[in-house]
Amino acid sequence: MPRDLSEVFVDYAMRIGFDDLPVNVVKEAKRRILDSIGVALAAYSAEPVKYARLAALGFRGNAPIIGSSQLTTIDWAAFINTLMVRYLDFNDTYLSKEPLHPSDMVGTALAISPHAGSSGREVIAALAIGYEVGVRLCDAASLRIHGWDHVNYTGIGHLLVTGKLMRISREAFLNAMAIHTTSHLSTRQSRVGELSHWKAATTANQARNAVFSVIAASHGLTGPDKPIEGEMGFIRQLLGGEFDYEPMKDLENLTKPSAILRTYIKPYPVEYHAQSAVEATLKIREELGVVNPSDVESISIRTFKAAYDIIVKDPEKWDPKTKETADHSLMWAVATALINGDLWLNHYEPGKIRDPRVLELIRKTKVTVDPELDKHYPQAVPTVVNVKLRNGREAEVKVDYPRGHPMNPMSDDEVENKFRRLTAGLLTVRQQDEVIRMVWGLEDIKDVALLIKSTII
Repeated sequence: MPRDLSEVFVDYAMRIGFDDLPVNVVKEAKRRILDSIGVALAAYSAEPVKYARLAALGFRGNAPIIGSSQLTTIDWAAFINTLMVRYLDFNDTYLSKEPLHPSDMVGTALAISPHAGSSGREVIAALAIGYEVGVRLCDAASLRIHGWDHVNYTGIGHLLVTGKLMRISREAFLNAMAIHTTSHLSTRQSRVGELSHWKAATTANQARNAVFSVIAASHGLTGPDKPIEGEMGFIRQLLGGEFDYEPMKDLENLTKPSAILRTYIKPYPVEYHAQSAVEATLKIREELGVVNPSDVESISIRTFKAAYDIIVKDPEKWDPKTKETADHSLMWAVATALINGDLWLNHYEPGKIRDPRVLELIRKTKVTVDPELDKHYPQAVPTVVNVKLRNGREAEVKVDYPRGHPMNPMSDDEVENKFRRLTAGLLTVRQQDEVIRMVWGLEDIKDVALLIKSTII
C-alpha cells in the first residue's frame, strides 16, 4: 500500500505509456499542443517574455525556447516556454473545486523533450499523465478558498511531466516530488488587486522549480518523508486538511487516462469565467448591430459566484489599467465585445484597454450573482447578458456552454484557425502548415526538437 499520495502519482506516471492512451486522448493532446504553441508564439513579444529571455541570456545551455533560436538551460527554457503559453490567458482551462490551466504543462514538455531526446509519443503520454493528476486534484479540493494558488496543483503536473520525460528512477522521482511539493508554494496574492506580470509567471516558476527538483533528485538529493499527507505536508498546510480521496482512488490501477477530455479550449483571450458572457455579447451585437455607448441605457449581467469572485468584485476590475487586469474583468470583456463585435489580442493594446467608449459602458454595467445559475457551476458556466438601448430596443442572451467547452467543443478546423490567427505575421504560411502537419503526426516524430525548430520566428 502507498504511504503517501506522492507514491500514487509517481507510480502512475511510471506505469502509463503511449500504448495505454485511448485514441481520443491522443488526439486531444495534439490539439492542446497546437493550441499552446499558438498562444505561446502570440506572446513572444510581450513584456515579461522579453524580460525573461533577456535574463536567460546569461545562462548557457542546449534547451531551445519556443519561437527563438536562443538556447539556454532547461530550467530557464521551462520558465520561458510556460510563461509564453500562459501570459495571454488564452490557453486551456478546467473548472471544478479548483480551476486549472493544464496546458501550462506543454511549455515544460517542449523545454524538456529536446534535452531528453523525447519522441512525440513520450511527450503525448507525459502530458496525458500531467492532465490526469492535475484535473483530479482540482476535483479533490479547493486551494483558492485557503488563499493558495491553483498553480500548486499545476506544479505537481509539471513535476510528473518532467520526471517522466527525463526517465528518472522511482527513488529519484519520489524525492523530486517531495522536494517540489514541500518547497515551492504559491499564494493567491498574485491574482488579486491590480495584476502584474507575475500572475502569468507563477506557473512558469512552478515549471522551473519542477525541473530543478528533478535534476537535484536525479543526482542523489533526498526529499522530506510523506510530503503530501504528512503532519506538516501539502494537504494539511495548503488545504486545511480538507481533501476528497475518492477522485484519486483508481489512479493506482488506472491504465487509460481521460481527464484531458474534460478540459476546455478558449475561443476568446479572457479568463474562462468570462467566455460565456463574451459569446452572449457577440450574439447581442449581431442582433442590435453597431452600438454607440451613448445609445446604451444599461448592461445587466447575471452570473455565478465563482465568476463574481474572480473577475468582478475587485475595484480594479471595474477600472482596468493593465492587460493582466483587463483580461480578468468581466465588465471590460463584455464592453469591448459589444463595441468591437470581436474580442482579440489587439484589444489589449494600451490605448484600447482604456478606450473611453469601453469605460463608459463599464459605468453603465451591473453584475449580480444569480443563485439559479450558480447551481449549475462548474458543470456549466452559465451567464445571462442583457443590453437595453435608450430607444427601447433590448436584447438578452444566455450561454451555458461556450464554444470550446466539452459540451460544445471546437472542431479541428477551429483549433487550426485559432493557431493561424495567433501566428499570422509571426510565422509564414509555409511554417504554419509545417507546424500543423508535425503536431497532427506527433506520434510518428522521433525527436520533438524538430517541432520546436519549426516555430522559430
